[in-house]
Amino acid sequence: MPHRPLRVADAALIAGAVAVAVALPALANGFAFDDVWIVQRHPVVGAPGSLMRLITATYWPPTDGEGALWRPIALAALAAQWALGGGAPFVFHAVTVALAGVAAGLMAAFTGALFGPLTGLLAGLLFAVHPIHVEVTATVVGQAELLAAIAYLLALGVSWRVSRSTPDPKRGWWIAAAAAAVLLGAGCKEHVITLPAALPVIWWWRARQDGRRVGAVAREQLPVFLATLGASLAFVLLRWIVLRDFTNTGGVATGLDPSSAVRRAVVMLPLSLRWLELLFVPIRLSAVYSPQHVIANPAFGVVHAAALLVWTGGAALVWHVRHRLPAVAVGAWLFTVTIALVSNVLVPLEVLLAERLLFLPSVGWAMAVAGGLTALLTETRHGRAARIAVAVVLLAFAGRSVVRAPVWKSNAVLFAQMLRDAPDSFQTHWALGAEALAVGDSGTTEREWREAIRLNPDHPQPLEDLGRLYARSGRWAPAVPLLDRAVQLDSARLGTALLLASAMSHTGRHAEALRVLDVMERRHVRGPATAAMRADVLRRAGDLAGALVAARDGLVRDSTNWRLWALATELAVMAADCEAAANLGAGTRRHAAAAGAAATAEEVLDGMANRNASCK
Repeated sequence: MPHRPLRVADAALIAGAVAVAVALPALANGFAFDDVWIVQRHPVVGAPGSLMRLITATYWPPTDGEGALWRPIALAALAAQWALGGGAPFVFHAVTVALAGVAAGLMAAFTGALFGPLTGLLAGLLFAVHPIHVEVTATVVGQAELLAAIAYLLALGVSWRVSRSTPDPKRGWWIAAAAAAVLLGAGCKEHVITLPAALPVIWWWRARQDGRRVGAVAREQLPVFLATLGASLAFVLLRWIVLRDFTNTGGVATGLDPSSAVRRAVVMLPLSLRWLELLFVPIRLSAVYSPQHVIANPAFGVVHAAALLVWTGGAALVWHVRHRLPAVAVGAWLFTVTIALVSNVLVPLEVLLAERLLFLPSVGWAMAVAGGLTALLTETRHGRAARIAVAVVLLAFAGRSVVRAPVWKSNAVLFAQMLRDAPDSFQTHWALGAEALAVGDSGTTEREWREAIRLNPDHPQPLEDLGRLYARSGRWAPAVPLLDRAVQLDSARLGTALLLASAMSHTGRHAEALRVLDVMERRHVRGPATAAMRADVLRRAGDLAGALVAARDGLVRDSTNWRLWALATELAVMAADCEAAANLGAGTRRHAAAAGAAATAEEVLDGMANRNASCK
């Protein structure tokens, strides 16, 4: 019976099936680390609500008015799965496993469409079994990476289809599909907006295949470029409308200069060698990468020079083999484009390094490596030995991935692994403190967070969290320096600054508290939160008239906030301004009823009357 040749569809099915098989152990996992915050404790994901609430929610749940990142499509997908399975982890992980299969299948299909089924199969298998992908495939929040990669590959595939010289009556629909894929993919993970920059390499390869000039193909494909660019810009604009910010990622990693891309590039140069190590030799893997586990070095030295030489030499090699090994050239360009937005050079991120950040860039890496392996395997002289070597590597990668998946089974398992992988990481001790707090062990929490601060005194998160722990227990004096330092390190933390003002006011430092609020109102849009805190500080300082003015100022900015109405009512009662108290009390009841909190508001108003009978 004749042997049927490998087809692109076969390559896609094989790669998808292998990806599912490798990811299957994750079905036994629960919620761990970021899953807890973004799925279990998110105020939108597990609660019934309107579509608008999903669209306007931040990806990270807000804390005291703060929230970071806007990924509405990823949140909507999580909310749908919660509704489907009642919050059961198995449902989420089953979807993650299925998405892993789809992503690997598309990887093989797209690469195969460009360079043939063998190259497609190799790229799909590399993508399916790579150990650095386990952080994505073994967690629930990894769905954001998977959905983004799927959207990216679909948009690239559509762009490749419409680049054909033969007329296509559905070309307009395909272009619209590419734009939609970019917009939806960016709603899962921001670096999908880099897709327009990836298109020129598609045009280059299409021109080579058709024997045409690149410029002619580029002119024909201008509508695709403009459509995907428009989708990218639309996402950026929508993100600004929701977050009032273009680049906020929730913080800036220690060692990065948020004001200088050049200095960030110097810091990232030696760390970029870790990208290559993780991709080519994924042996030293870690559940966490943070200081002091990953050290930022801003002073240009020998390692920086070596990294610069490696990347320059790599670029020269790719240029040299671009005609003989086009898959290497196309893959290298895709890697460069997709790594750009998560490299900490264009935009500073909250982390210096993370395995999940390499998920989309590994699309280009897998394609480039598959292109080189195809040439090696089809060489008659060393073909057999090469096939054995490739099989051994793929099996080793798959085995490493299968064994690693249970690391994300639960927080207890994950944190134990973090201690083994990175005992000197501040993030390890911060996570252990958070876990202890969840079970009510505040003593261990304080000890672990103090250790996290000792290991990394320049990261605001443990400072803020320990300050909040002290504030909740009424220990205002030790909370002040911690919160003050956190705000100095990250002035975007409005909620932290508000708590700092409250802590200062509780310790009698009213003037300093008002100065903190003045600074925050200059840095941020004046809103009801700062107005409410100003009113509280002035009340503690004994200036009831000023406090009432501040509360009314907040109502001008948010006239539907019943708690702000209640605060203004209380201030009017304390100032014995009974007419104002009556009017404000009516407003409190009206807006509380609209918010479904009528009973709670009535209890609050009754409590005010009982404390001060002058306006009863």
